[in-house]
Amino acid sequence: MADHLFVPQTTLDAWSDQGKIDVDGVQLTILAEKKSYQLTPAVRFVRVVDGASADPHGLIKKVKTEAALKQMGAEHMADSVILGEIAYEVQQGFLAAAGAIGSVVGRPLAAAPAVAQPAAPTAPAPAAPAAPQKKDEEELLTQFLLSNLL
Repeated sequence: MADHLFVPQTTLDAWSDQGKIDVDGVQLTILAEKKSYQLTPAVRFVRVVDGASADPHGLIKKVKTEAALKQMGAEHMADSVILGEIAYEVQQGFLAAAGAIGSVVGRPLAAAPAVAQPAAPTAPAPAAPAAPQKKDEEELLTQFLLSNLL
């Protein structure tokens, strides 16, 4: 199960232009819900550049955080990452917590597990302290991201 969702910088810019969100550094605020979330800077590997046809590092279609790039010894500048002798075109963006991703607005996300529908109402089970608030916030973020990405 994916616990993060990659959101391209261009998508964040469009949402901001539409007045749906505010981004301050690495903090995303969904204006309608007045909820804020931390974003982790990341890149999505798009293709190998400079005539190389192979991807010896197996990074195409992968997402790596800036910290992971540093750990790998990769050099990142704008829409490029160089790792060893291989140059990659990357898409800049952020990882956002995706928590309870499932079927939202009738559009299932392939990498996500289905959300179970409750059967008949039963007595509520005792909840762990602070867990419901975090789950609710993750679900709000997930619903916002999915309804605006699809």
